[in-house]
Amino acid sequence: MSIVIAILIFGLIVVIHELGHFIMARRCGVLVEEFSVGMGPLLYSWHRGDTQYSIRMLPIGGYCKMLGEDGSSGDPRAFNNKTMARRSAILVFGAVMNFLLAFVIFLFLVLLTGFSSAVVRQTVPDSPADKAGLLPGDQIVMLNNSKITIFEDLQLVLTFADGSPMDLTYLRNGQKYGIKITPYLVTENGAPEYKLGFVPSWKAGLFTPGAEGFQRADLGESLTIPARQIVFNIRATIISLVKLIIRQLSPDHISGIVGMVSTINDSYNKTIKVSVWSTFITMIYICGLISANLGVFNLLPLPALDGGRLLFILFELIRRKPVSVEKESVVHLVGFVLLMILAVFIAYSDIMKLL
Repeated sequence: MSIVIAILIFGLIVVIHELGHFIMARRCGVLVEEFSVGMGPLLYSWHRGDTQYSIRMLPIGGYCKMLGEDGSSGDPRAFNNKTMARRSAILVFGAVMNFLLAFVIFLFLVLLTGFSSAVVRQTVPDSPADKAGLLPGDQIVMLNNSKITIFEDLQLVLTFADGSPMDLTYLRNGQKYGIKITPYLVTENGAPEYKLGFVPSWKAGLFTPGAEGFQRADLGESLTIPARQIVFNIRATIISLVKLIIRQLSPDHISGIVGMVSTINDSYNKTIKVSVWSTFITMIYICGLISANLGVFNLLPLPALDGGRLLFILFELIRRKPVSVEKESVVHLVGFVLLMILAVFIAYSDIMKLL
């Protein structure tokens, strides 16, 4: 069952991404030759205008095929004949749709389940937070020069902690205070992580059932928290990539399709023992995370990705003339091959971790 869920999650995310390209292409007057849900052998298709809409056998995504996308064309409706602004908008809107999907998912979760905040609910006895004098109601706003707006921001900073003393700023009764605090290492579910030693406050969503005794989030918070979670995921992805490049993060922390499917499988097996509702909530949360991460990844300036195509548009802006379609296609082809080789190595690493 978890494999089916993983296929549905990845399929939805990719189709939404391609739908973004499709919508903006139509808005910019580009001829979409085919919009497909699924890959592989054709099961069913129909035409509307000049576009073929297809349903294909393998439910692993889809694609949006535009005229002049991978070759030159004299048709004024071709992608290559549109202005730089329109081509950029078409390329970017795939990622925008991924961020929008993530926002809708996070909004749904905030409204129905609530969220943890960076406000201290209680401290763990004899923990660094307790010894530093943090009290219930204190709101952490800064940790090691990183702004804390949601609880996930705090967790991100602690993910890269090394056990050294950290500068912490918190609000108490409207006044700011600064302290030094040294996180401690704990092992939960077999994974070591640094913590400060406090339980975060939890706010119930507007429609969370059975939340008596807990403060409910207002409409403003319900809308801003999902947006901040999107920003957090963008920051987390970029920071992780930078630390990977400068070798402050081990390649063992990278997961590909195999690793993500394994995570989905583990989460499914754990939550299904609790309830179907818990499983549903967990699965759509994972869907939101992957969608946000895919949006960031696709905008990286790498050949074969939307970000790589945007980079060629930037070159065109600087040079005041476009790079030949043939040369650009070769670069993207080479980039695609390299990405596939990288995907194989990551898949191998994921399999070795499982073994």
